[in-house]
Amino acid sequence: MIKKNGLNLVAKMTSLILLFIVIDQFIKIYISNNLMNKNFNIFGQIIKFQPKLNTAYSWLNSLGNFGIGLLPHIIMNIMILFILFIILNFIIAKKKENKVINWLFIFLIAGTVCSLIDKLFWGGSLDYIYLKGYFTFDLKDVYISISQIVLAFTWIFNYKRLRKLDEKILYSEFKTYLKEKYF
Repeated sequence: MIKKNGLNLVAKMTSLILLFIVIDQFIKIYISNNLMNKNFNIFGQIIKFQPKLNTAYSWLNSLGNFGIGLLPHIIMNIMILFILFIILNFIIAKKKENKVINWLFIFLIAGTVCSLIDKLFWGGSLDYIYLKGYFTFDLKDVYISISQIVLAFTWIFNYKRLRKLDEKILYSEFKTYLKEKYF
């Protein structure tokens, strides 16, 4: 385990993930108890506070009107979390601490856990920020979007270094890691 200032990396990341989850859920509880029937402008007519429970369970399901139910969404969330934890553990075992990658995983895991909580305890996502002409979203969606932006910038600014990676060696190292750690 990588240690820094007496606290290990995993404990720091877990604390931040839990903090982000608590903030997301506290906001939803407050809105649910006090503001469900309120609508008001946040930034002119473009961004509004407009709470609603999204029972389509995902943005893609809402957009495409696919009718995918709750159980497949819960299974997908759990699978994504499992894969994220395996990849994060591999990165921690393989490489020294990288703050950018750490933040990417912090936001992505926090957003994914919040999404799972929404499905299990809210029966959908309590979305409350309306972007005129597009969609309604919540803080969890912001967490996931931040991770996507960080990933894109990481890819752009490290493109030359990433191109030098040998995928066969990386795959072999990952396969060895999986065998040693999980099998």
